[in-house]
Amino acid sequence: MSREINQPVKQRRTTDEAARNYVQSRDPKRYKRTAEEEGIVRGWLKLLPKNALLFDCPCGVGRFVNTALEMGLRYAGGDVAVPMIQQAMKVSTAQQVIGFAASDAEHLPLGNNSVDCVMLWRLLHHIPDEAVRKRMFREAARVSRGMVLVSFHHPLSFTFLRRLVNRVFTSDWEISDITHWRLRREAAECGLEVVETKSFGKFVSINWFAYLRKIGR
Repeated sequence: MSREINQPVKQRRTTDEAARNYVQSRDPKRYKRTAEEEGIVRGWLKLLPKNALLFDCPCGVGRFVNTALEMGLRYAGGDVAVPMIQQAMKVSTAQQVIGFAASDAEHLPLGNNSVDCVMLWRLLHHIPDEAVRKRMFREAARVSRGMVLVSFHHPLSFTFLRRLVNRVFTSDWEISDITHWRLRREAAECGLEVVETKSFGKFVSINWFAYLRKIGR
């Protein structure tokens, strides 16, 4: 995340307590759409060759570590929060887990064309600043050899309308929403093209997902 904005969001992620709470919050029993979301991710990851390298940033507590391993991929993770990384490191000791690094999605600690896929998952909805999102897209395009996977919140949905009412009364405007049209435009300006978008129910659910590809690949 940005060094200049979204500091409250970053601070909530950088304590041991936050990491433990995040583990509990991502319990599949508490998130009914886990299996469906996992299916979407696997559907795109299966397009990668065996032993391809996936870089997951922010990796959180390592939600996609086993997903990558089960699909015959190598995995590397990054996050701005060291406590999150420490939790993620506990998921697996397999050799296919290359390692973890303190990473800001605007400044990835990787070389050009060094990984097969970059995941920016559960991140963009925390980024209201278009310039910051574009820096993240450019970094993802720079380090990926082809595939970039993202999730985002779409404002044209029933869920968004319900949350909008809540925001009016709570003044909680930390969540950012972008349409798939805007995503397509911003990504294209950063060297990425939208190949496919999916959702639990387009224009019903706020949660959308996209497979982006490096232009020219």
